[in-house]
Amino acid sequence: MNIEIGKKIKALRLQKGKTQEELAAKLNMSSQAVSKWENNVTMPDIQILPDLSVILGVTIDELFALTDDTHLERIGNMISNEHFISEEDFNYAEQFLKEKLYDDQKKSQCITLLAQLHIHRSDEHRELASHYAKEALLLAPDKKSNHNVLRDAENGVFFDWNYSNHHKLIDYYKNFVPEHPDYWRGYVWLMNYLIADGRCIEAREILERLNEIHPGYLYQLYGGLICKEESNLPQALVLWEQMTQLYPHEWLAWSSRGDCMAKLCRYDEAIEYYTKGYELQPNPKYIDSLIAIYHIYEIQGKYDKAIEKLQEIIARLERDWQITEGKTVDFYVGEVENLKMMLNE
Repeated sequence: MNIEIGKKIKALRLQKGKTQEELAAKLNMSSQAVSKWENNVTMPDIQILPDLSVILGVTIDELFALTDDTHLERIGNMISNEHFISEEDFNYAEQFLKEKLYDDQKKSQCITLLAQLHIHRSDEHRELASHYAKEALLLAPDKKSNHNVLRDAENGVFFDWNYSNHHKLIDYYKNFVPEHPDYWRGYVWLMNYLIADGRCIEAREILERLNEIHPGYLYQLYGGLICKEESNLPQALVLWEQMTQLYPHEWLAWSSRGDCMAKLCRYDEAIEYYTKGYELQPNPKYIDSLIAIYHIYEIQGKYDKAIEKLQEIIARLERDWQITEGKTVDFYVGEVENLKMMLNE
């Protein structure tokens, strides 16, 4: 198991008042090696652990001892950053989280991490399933079951109402909202599913209740979404314009208007509103708007512009979130390479 001890090495080094260069010199190593330990890029070689523990003033066992919070942080980072989680690490994470369910202070966090851990495993399997489905389609392109498994692996579209409706989730949130009447996001979750199922009369009722406890741009946003579902697009466009007029400094209003335009395939307008929302965001900035713009450029076949936006995403991840490696960065780097290949075709 790759136990992350980088933070502990850094903390002990600082307690001793040593720089990375000083610690490295005592171990006859480069300061870059120490930096990699402390950033959990690599681990110290087992042969130097005795010397390292002596210099830091702890036993080897103490050096590797992790607090519960460190375990939880490590598991969270594993889920966020690793594309595939090994069976050994998955079992370690699941076992640790289940053991901590008896700790009332950590139970909620552990249950959330357990759900995220299994979703991660599900995503891994779906990625493999997608690969196999595409291989199957190469061999048998007219076989319906091959298209079905690709749809299931990629969370594709079900036209069949029996499979595509959300009545179970709607029932869940209809019970959830009265139990948590002051939690405004519960109303939003409920509206999302109602609108997706075309249940607009119910959605309007929920929207009015939401506006009572959380007035703001969401009233125009969801009012417009309901109008769109009711085939009243002109009124939807009026409401979305009002949204950014009433809340001109709310970055989420502009980004949401970008979402609405993108779903109407009005891509130039979408890019304009996404860009405005992104500019209004405080630092550190989320990259959702940049991702949306990159997708639009790819759809339009403007691969050079898509590459520029991907490079901006990678730079923002490093600048604002200190994310320089892991599955997120790997994905965007891979997308850059794929688009470069398409440019050269």
